[in-house]
Amino acid sequence: MKPQKRETMLRFPVKEHGTFLATRAKGAETRKALEEQLAAAAPLALLIIDFGGVEAMTNSFVDEFLGKFYLLLAAGDIHTEGVYLAGLDEETRDGVTVCLERRKQIAVDGDIHELLGDTTLLADTYAEAHRLGDFRAAQLAEALGISLPNANNRLKRLVEAGALYRERGSGPDRGGKEYTYRRARSAGAV
Repeated sequence: MKPQKRETMLRFPVKEHGTFLATRAKGAETRKALEEQLAAAAPLALLIIDFGGVEAMTNSFVDEFLGKFYLLLAAGDIHTEGVYLAGLDEETRDGVTVCLERRKQIAVDGDIHELLGDTTLLADTYAEAHRLGDFRAAQLAEALGISLPNANNRLKRLVEAGALYRERGSGPDRGGKEYTYRRARSAGAV
């Protein structure tokens, strides 16, 4: 059975929770509001977390809001094909990057389609995924000159972060699972 096609996009304006965001309590409150909107909107094709108008955020706010959100996403507790961050300025981008690096997480800056956070090895993988469009892990491995298990490990991290979407295809004749990967949405969606 083919998965249900998801067409819904949700833009979550962080500014509605303040322009100067501080404290873990405020981060938890904002994350809970996001989780509630996601639950009401499911199934969801694309989530855009919009930081436009936010002037400053403390590390504790970002960690509680975004760091813990990405833990839920990686665990499969959040159901969306893709997640983009938008509206980041230099200061807020730096705060997000520090949080993600500390947690060994990644996210996509949807305005410039670059990875933020712990991007070691993954920046090239993400760029190649964009170049390939729809692809299988073996195609990515060949394009990057890496082993198939290495490609699968990289793809898993990109899927967990909402940077790529995977869809189960018909398995190879010899058995096993095979997936087709693609970008979460086009640049025009942001």
